[in-house]
Amino acid sequence: GYLKNLTEVRLNGNMISGNIPDFIGNWTKVTIFDIQGTSMKGPIPPGLSLLTNLTTLRISDLNTMSMTFPNLSALAKLQYLVLRNCSITGSIPSFIGSLSSLK
Repeated sequence: GYLKNLTEVRLNGNMISGNIPDFIGNWTKVTIFDIQGTSMKGPIPPGLSLLTNLTTLRISDLNTMSMTFPNLSALAKLQYLVLRNCSITGSIPSFIGSLSSLK
């Protein structure tokens, strides 16, 4: 795959559209994943849970009907989490309490 050494993904305030691709799970060195103010659509792909080096996850303004809270239980290094205006429904999952690095 491509972009194996990518460490940061920041797509902010642009006209990029389409779904967030599941192949992002191949970018295992990514520590910052930040998408906000774009025309991207949901849901948040399951491949996101493979980014175990993530320290910052911010996804805002995702155009989607509704989705459940993504499984982030494997993201033990996660320090900052923002999922704003993503049409997430349901309860905050209990694994959030186990992410001890969250600030």
